[in-house]
Parts: sequence; C-alpha cells; structure tokens
Amino acid sequence: MKRLIETWWPQAWRRGGLRLTGGLLALLALGCGAWAVDGEMDEMRIIADLKQGGHMIYLRHADRVNGPRENLSRWSSAAEFAHCPTQRNLTPTGQEQARKLGHYWRELGIPVGRVIANGQCRTRDTAILAFGRTEVDQRLYDLDFLRSQLLQPPSKGTNTVIVSSDSSMRELTGIDLGYAEAAVVVADGHGGIKVIARLDLEDWEDAAEPSWWDRF
Repeated sequence: MKRLIETWWPQAWRRGGLRLTGGLLALLALGCGAWAVDGEMDEMRIIADLKQGGHMIYLRHADRVNGPRENLSRWSSAAEFAHCPTQRNLTPTGQEQARKLGHYWRELGIPVGRVIANGQCRTRDTAILAFGRTEVDQRLYDLDFLRSQLLQPPSKGTNTVIVSSDSSMRELTGIDLGYAEAAVVVADGHGGIKVIARLDLEDWEDAAEPSWWDRF
C-alpha cells in the first residue's frame, strides 16, 4: 500500500489504529489512549472495510502508450471521445493490469456499485476490463463536477469507482497515482476531498491470497 494519508473513518476507529504518510506512526486519540499499526495491518483494515461497501474509490487508468496529450475536454463530443486511434490507449500490459485488478477484487469480495469513467478510451477500457461495465461521463473533466461525484455517498453495501487520469487527482489533492492505483477518498470537512489510503496492483494481489489474512 503506497501509504495511509492522514485520517481514517469510523469503521477503522472501532478497530483502532492509524499511520501517517511515509511510514511514520500516528496517534489516534480516543479518550483512553492511542494505537499505532504497521503497513500490512493498515492494508488489512482498509480492505476489510471496502468489503463492507460504502466507500468512494478513485482509480487511475492502467498503463497506456506514450504520445502527445489529447485535445479533449468536457466540451468534446461523444464522437471525439469514442475515436480511440487519436488517443493514448492502454498497452497490452495495461489491459492485463485492468483484468487482474477486477479478478483480485472479485476474489476479495469487494462489492462494486456505480462505475464511472471520464470518457477517454483508456479510462473506459480500464473500467470495462476490470468491472465489466461503466458509465461514461465527460463532465468528470470538470474538477467541480468530479469533486461533487466523489462526495456522493455510494448505494448501501457497495463501493463507487471513478476511473480517470492522474492529473485530476493531482489537481484535487496534490497526490500522484501510479497506473491502476486506487485511492480511497472521503470528505475533508471543508467542501473538498482527501485521500485516506492508496493501494496498487501488488497490494490487491497480496490480499487476494488467503494465506495473507492468516498472518493477522
């Protein structure tokens, strides 16, 4: 897991524990003391919470080809978004990353409700290869709209996944995500969002092994 960022949500409070970015120990005061946990324990807790649903997940698309940036925006037509030959599409590696991500989530029993992609071929394909379906909404290019979607509560017992680019997450939070890396986000209490955990493909792969859970 890339690192827990700075806070946790109530389910994890009841299980105790928190860690700051960079592997430093952090303290969570609950009136009767504090807990500190290591990376794998954090990872176990976040994935256990995701299995219960109720979370917003921002997923960066999988590995793509290099090339010039596309001239796409929220005002581009559906035909422009659908014209994949002019875009930086998924590489074979990226396609396999997306398939593996979906496989690991199914193995872990992580419930997926809405899946929304920003319209680029690579985000749409990442979503379809991982989850078998997606809504496409080019308004996700608008940061205010994207923020509003990330603040929407998921349907009960499911997680909402928004598949988009690294640049949008960077502009919203200052955080750079790797290919096929997921960020769990929550409201920051000031009308914005903050990232509370990041998990990459290797994290999901580890957690999908039954023996991984036996260590806790």
